Amino acid sequence: MNCEHRNARELNRFATNTIYACGKCGLVFNQNYRQKTDPHELYEKYYKNETSARFNFGIEAVIRLFRLFRAVKILTIHPSAKKILDIGCGRGFMLYFLKKYFKFERAAGIQISRNAVQFARNKLGLEIFDRDLLELSFENGAFDIITMWHVLEHLTEPEEYLRRMCSMLTAGGKLVIEVPNFDSWTRKFTGEHWLGLDPEYHVTYFSPGQFTRLFNKYGLAVKTTHTFSMEYSTFLSTQSIVSRITGSDHLFFRFLQETRFTPALVWHIPLFLLLAPVCFLVNVLLYFSKRGEVLLVVAEKPATMPRAQK
Repeated sequence: MNCEHRNARELNRFATNTIYACGKCGLVFNQNYRQKTDPHELYEKYYKNETSARFNFGIEAVIRLFRLFRAVKILTIHPSAKKILDIGCGRGFMLYFLKKYFKFERAAGIQISRNAVQFARNKLGLEIFDRDLLELSFENGAFDIITMWHVLEHLTEPEEYLRRMCSMLTAGGKLVIEVPNFDSWTRKFTGEHWLGLDPEYHVTYFSPGQFTRLFNKYGLAVKTTHTFSMEYSTFLSTQSIVSRITGSDHLFFRFLQETRFTPALVWHIPLFLLLAPVCFLVNVLLYFSKRGEVLLVVAEKPATMPRAQK
């Protein structure tokens, strides 16, 4: 049975958000966790238009390079994999690269944002499901590798997703999950200004120890854990610190998405550029620690699962 978090205690109370931790299962979540929000409505405009873009100023081209890097990373994690499911696949570029350059037999994705779904299907020719994983039916052992890149923190039933993904993996299959690290070095002192909180979209939060306990519960063996992301770590740290110093709401990040200039950006941007190299260095040094900005865990399904977890 899923935990109902009835004995949750308050961790942090902010002006616009409160963070709780369940005393039974350890899940950390915010005050929006129990709200009955329709995810299709919430993410309808997450990708802005028919190109499914999210950012301006050429950043989308950089993001595509990072998706190619993800595809290469998949090969290093599971070189023999030929069937992948990417949950919350965005526009599908990682899947597209795996099919085009690395000859994957099946590269399927799940995405509920209509603009992103149409782009992935019509422009990239991908197999995309436009419903939640818990509403879909996949056969046991359907995939060699399943990935969730910055998706689990958006979900209110993380254990149910983990249970379902475990059944869908082949024996020896890999599960790859990346999330903001709730134990990160900047979260400790930036508080409500930590970009990883993102209460508009994030409802749950995870730490390395919590992930290990959760994977072990479902018979998955953790193979790799680190807390650095070339794509996210530096930006997340820098924006959080800038927001803490200025007492603002991530103005530079909003500017990259919406292109709405405000006078405060005149000194936010130089401050961001000044701090970014320092944040990059700190995150690199924290690569294998538990305090880096972004948590990546790779777990493997053993050849024989315990009877209770099958």
